[in-house]
Amino acid sequence: MPTKLSESLRQHFPFFSSTQSEQCVYLDNAATSQKLQRVIDVTQQYYQERSVNVHRSSHQLAACVTEQFEQSRKTIQRFIGAKSHKEIVWTKGATESINLVASGLAKSYIKPGDSILVSALEHHANIVPWQQIAQTHNLQLKVMPVDSLGVLKLQASLELIDENTALVAIGHVSNALGNINPIADIINKAKQLGALTLIDGTQAVSHLAVNVQQLNCDFYVFSGHKMFGPTGIGVLYGKYHLLEQLPAYQLGGEMIKKVSFTDTTFQPPPLKFEAGTPNIAGVLGLSVACEFIQQHRDTFLQLEDHLYQQLLATLAEIPQVKLWGDKINSICIQSFTVEGVSHYDLAVLLDKRNIAVRAGHHCAMPLMHELSIDGTIRVSLAAYNSSQDIITFGAALKECIGFLSDSNVNSAEQAIATLATNAQLNQPMPIAESIQKAKSWDQTYRQLMLAGKSLIRLDPQYKTEGSAVHGCESQVWLRCRLEHGKLVLEGDSPSKIVRGLLAVIFETLSGKTTNQILEFNLAEYLVDLNLGKHLSESRGNGLSAVVNKIVAYCQLHNSEQ
Repeated sequence: MPTKLSESLRQHFPFFSSTQSEQCVYLDNAATSQKLQRVIDVTQQYYQERSVNVHRSSHQLAACVTEQFEQSRKTIQRFIGAKSHKEIVWTKGATESINLVASGLAKSYIKPGDSILVSALEHHANIVPWQQIAQTHNLQLKVMPVDSLGVLKLQASLELIDENTALVAIGHVSNALGNINPIADIINKAKQLGALTLIDGTQAVSHLAVNVQQLNCDFYVFSGHKMFGPTGIGVLYGKYHLLEQLPAYQLGGEMIKKVSFTDTTFQPPPLKFEAGTPNIAGVLGLSVACEFIQQHRDTFLQLEDHLYQQLLATLAEIPQVKLWGDKINSICIQSFTVEGVSHYDLAVLLDKRNIAVRAGHHCAMPLMHELSIDGTIRVSLAAYNSSQDIITFGAALKECIGFLSDSNVNSAEQAIATLATNAQLNQPMPIAESIQKAKSWDQTYRQLMLAGKSLIRLDPQYKTEGSAVHGCESQVWLRCRLEHGKLVLEGDSPSKIVRGLLAVIFETLSGKTTNQILEFNLAEYLVDLNLGKHLSESRGNGLSAVVNKIVAYCQLHNSEQ
């Protein structure tokens, strides 16, 4: 039955019938979900047949679209159980929704000596705005703790809420781990002590039935693109009396009631917060997505639970895998690490097998620091995923772990060496030449990992913030120095593949003068090595960041001479 239900749902998403994506196993739904055909249709219809503005012109077509636009607000009201459609504010996403509230509270509500409370699980978007306000307004930012697996410590968190707490901001569901947080208990305690609450529901609304009146939260935010809707559209829910008290976030057309050169009066909420022409197509598309989710809610819950249990069982079969987060109280997201294997390397090899997962810190760096890890592999499911997706993923994961194990890399040396001529068999091949001769992506990555084994690893004392290279998917450290006018390079990364890429760069740049380095063209070099086709834009950008740091060092040296 679950298989038939899943197949039925997939028919609503053109991604799965596209010739370019039909072979892809898409397990990155927490980053963004696939889009409904209905969503695509309604947005296309708006641009093709009804491309007019709202709340402005009085002609019939504009009136029709304005009515549809405002009906969409009522759809969202019903979707999250708000008291009034006037409590629904359109934004460009959850990030803007949080920033709108943060900006308003900083101007009108928060006072020196107050504290703001966030959880250690939060997405950066629900940390940084509050952090900046705390720093500029002499506030204390407190952090609700997690245990060793990343599960919120409820009692310790509740004890942090006191008479000085102005606001508690917490995710309904952790985007990094999938935990469903005990927000009802936290909201209740906050209410008892007069603190406001903001809930980030971005990962919750497509998986859980949400009723903001039952929760009694003051603000609730989410984005359309993670719930089968368009990108660039989001929602801020706020209790109406609080929205009335918040000052305007942006100033301009539509949000004003009257303007003169001496004074301006603003519209009441929600229009007060919707300056300029809104994302009309996005609003219409989001409304359709919400209606679809409500229509299929029970089916979603059944399918997602079945898929998540299958995923847990699949990961439990692999002894090197460690699972993070709450496996009981969770949506269908699972983060894991593999002992002795870089999450970055795993993601690269899975991608080569057409399996899309997320690797890294998932915009939750503080959480990874708390867990003493540098990132995880995150598998995030949706109801349109299938049992076969998980079977395919499980088989590929085992294969990739075997590929990345040290014993396998060592055993590959003889196979790779056959790419050389007989005269070269007893000596290492230059890295660039060996990569050029690799006949497949599989051989290319094996050769990169072998190259990484020859990299002179950076001494731990030099792995500092100053030597870190920002802009790379994996952690990278780089040390540059000159000996007798020639460049000496040292580097390191937890990723075998990245260490190999460093070796590729170091081979051609080490021993050069600073002027020679300044003439180096990375893009041309990667083309010569046939590496460009194996590097995603982000990995290419990571290499660029490495080369840019080397170039900056050389430029600084030349300027000091």
